[in-house]
Amino acid sequence: MTRPNGMSEDALAICWQNRWGRTSSVTMAFASQCVLVCGDQCMWINCPSCEKSLSLGQPKPGRYRPKCKYCSEPFDLRIDSGGNPALGAEPEARPRSAAREVIAQYQGESIPLGRKHDAGSIPDRLGGYRVLRLLGCGAMGTVYEAKQISLDRLVALKTIRGRLAENPASLARFTREAYAAAQLTHHNVVQIYDFGEDHGLHFFSMEWVRGGPLADLIREKGRLEPRLAASYAVQAARGLQFAHQHGMVHRDIKPANLLLTKDGIIKVADLGLVKIPDHGDTESESDMAVDLASGTHVTLQGTAVGTPAYMAPEQSVDAAGVDGRADIYSLGCTMFFMLAGRPPFEGTVVSDVKQQHATAQPPRLTEVNHRVPDELQQIVSKAMAKNADERYESLAGMIRDLESYLGLAEEHDFSPSSQQADIWEAVATKYRDATRLASLSTWLLWGSFVVSIGLTCVLVWLGAGPRWVLTGIGMIVGAVGGSLVLRVRLSQCPIIDHVRKWLGAWSRWDWGVTLVSTLTISVLVLLCGLWPGLLIGLLLGAAVGFCNDRLLVLPVWKAQREPLAEAERLIRDLRISGTDENGLRAFVARYSGRGWQSLYEDLFGYDSLLQIREKMTRDSSFTEPTEVKSLRDRVCSLLRQKIEQHQKRLDHQHLATIEERGLAREGLSADEARDRAWQIAAAIMENTKVESGSESLPGAASAQAAIQKRARMKQMIADARSGKYRREREPLAVARFALGGQTRFLVGCLLLFLFALLGNRKGLFEQFKQIDALGTVSTGDLDLDQVSNALKGAAATATYGETSTLLFAWDIQVWSIGLAGLLLALSGFISGWRMTPFATVASVVILFGPAFGIPGLTSILPPWLVAAAIGVVIYLPGVIWGERAED
Repeated sequence: MTRPNGMSEDALAICWQNRWGRTSSVTMAFASQCVLVCGDQCMWINCPSCEKSLSLGQPKPGRYRPKCKYCSEPFDLRIDSGGNPALGAEPEARPRSAAREVIAQYQGESIPLGRKHDAGSIPDRLGGYRVLRLLGCGAMGTVYEAKQISLDRLVALKTIRGRLAENPASLARFTREAYAAAQLTHHNVVQIYDFGEDHGLHFFSMEWVRGGPLADLIREKGRLEPRLAASYAVQAARGLQFAHQHGMVHRDIKPANLLLTKDGIIKVADLGLVKIPDHGDTESESDMAVDLASGTHVTLQGTAVGTPAYMAPEQSVDAAGVDGRADIYSLGCTMFFMLAGRPPFEGTVVSDVKQQHATAQPPRLTEVNHRVPDELQQIVSKAMAKNADERYESLAGMIRDLESYLGLAEEHDFSPSSQQADIWEAVATKYRDATRLASLSTWLLWGSFVVSIGLTCVLVWLGAGPRWVLTGIGMIVGAVGGSLVLRVRLSQCPIIDHVRKWLGAWSRWDWGVTLVSTLTISVLVLLCGLWPGLLIGLLLGAAVGFCNDRLLVLPVWKAQREPLAEAERLIRDLRISGTDENGLRAFVARYSGRGWQSLYEDLFGYDSLLQIREKMTRDSSFTEPTEVKSLRDRVCSLLRQKIEQHQKRLDHQHLATIEERGLAREGLSADEARDRAWQIAAAIMENTKVESGSESLPGAASAQAAIQKRARMKQMIADARSGKYRREREPLAVARFALGGQTRFLVGCLLLFLFALLGNRKGLFEQFKQIDALGTVSTGDLDLDQVSNALKGAAATATYGETSTLLFAWDIQVWSIGLAGLLLALSGFISGWRMTPFATVASVVILFGPAFGIPGLTSILPPWLVAAAIGVVIYLPGVIWGERAED
């Protein structure tokens, strides 16, 4: 055997000891500093810390974590299949400030060890988001603070990198789980908003939580008071229960993934975003370093995922096969951390920590913290049972025990005390008194609408001329638009929010149609000389909106701040006491009096108001009004339908694209991969629909429903991959698009544009100016000859009109072109294809009716005017029936 220079005699006697044991989640900065000496019996390396020589004997391929005999420092070692070693030192743990308010669910992640973050590798924009700053890096990717441009809201943007992004099959599985999580909405779960791909990067956008993880709170202030810890735990349990009821297991519950908002709400983070590795996946050196730095560990063979300090014993063996009881164990460990200020098991070697979870009994909480009552100790002990069958069967039992300890009634049945009800009713009364003038704002806007119509009629009656006919419309647009824009500065405006979402969902085609319509309207207004009235109306309307803001909206907003802040404090106290969020919101609705909807919306938002309205409508004991069919609600409902339809198409397209790459890699042809990917995406979307009522099932039935749903998902995907699952594609998708509302709107705008050009060229609009002569009637200076000539000219134009030789040399009235264009453009606001037959036939009759032989009735009703009347009669049924739901 050859000995390296400088190697001591003692080093020659060191042999490989199997007692060093293997670790299967080793991560390190691999160095090229090992010295290999091969002989008949031994392999030699240098310790990465003290550089002393060590003998290994003949170890088998694998990953190990020995300690140096000389310096006692642990180091990481990997022996590849060729017998070559690679080693490195333990990464240094860097303390982080708990005071930094960053996106809480990723505060535990840091820049990966051994890999520098390239600030220029991410574009300034990703999809519809503007990247603001880096928050952290983890094993799967990088997390950024970003702003969603369309909604002007902050989000957490997580990009997917490394092996996960490079493996189409793994990325497809991960995306399915994330998509399923994105369909779930619960008060105690961080919401996933969107997912997509841009610049070759896959990303997910998530709710931005203003607050921090429980881990930071406890590091800063120490262990929690038992009742407070129980209230946080029961909130986390409710969020997890909701996920379990819909077939999802978290697999990485820990204090860093439980976020405490400023309002006292606990939210479970990273649901659906924890990678489930496949057997046989191997990790690169850099990926292993990232895992250790981020606090998330994955085993060598990809059989475990999670954080060892909070991981269930069975999860260390097979993460993909665990059920919701693994999350119960992790939640029990998290409760131990909240009550003791440290995890139940600690150690510097991952394998040692896992071994303790599997075999050692945790310390009794009552011995670590004498303030912990026996009742709470029993809950934690049952949740942390080594055998999964000895734990709570489901989270329903754990929630029941926690609520019993907190002195709460059954979930969803929050019954306030008499004192709580009296206090809340007093706050609600203060709020109603402060917002009494708010109703005047609505009456002012409706009053401006009536005034605008009356002003238009008066101007026409006084003979002001056609140029002022748009004064009323301009006034309405100015008043409503100005009021909405000014109100956004003070609070959320549902209409503005929905319009932003709608505009953010627009495609290039949508923007092109808008550009054409805007150009058409502008040309019509200018050529017809209508712009003075429109401009004056806009200015008057803006003045009304400004007065409404200064005299009503702003004073009401200032007056309501104090009672609203008091209401928020009361709600936060109830949350901290462990009150269920659903019961809490029902309590607000029940005890706020007749004007409950305004207070509820200010506290919980418009979307939550819609949900509670539906719930209270079904409750016969609730006597306050719930149905409000306001114009705002109708507009928001229409926009929401369009937004959901567009989002559904985008999700289907993105899921199919990711699945197609995996199928193509398996050797399928491009056409076959595309078809099956479409079917797989359809199966995923069909199966992940949230089934109403599943959350109300008892624990065992809910768990069984979740298992069945997950099994159904697997079967549907398997059938889609094999070609057995067939969901027919839209056979007439192109035809529906061609006959849809946007196409009608675009054709109508083109006809109106043509009408404006032809009318201007033939002097049609000059007749409008002649009618201005009638304005002299109001002044008493009447020129009968001038009035007579103006009326004759306008009557002659309206009766006979100018013709334009178009389409197959048929003579078409210019007015017919304008009327047909107007009807087609208006039909564009009726979605779907059902309106198309009515609008098309009506337009054909209006344009070509005289050529087809439609006669005139009298000298006053020429053929083109009769055809126009018939066309309108044909058009009207489409307005009634055209908006029906598509088949």
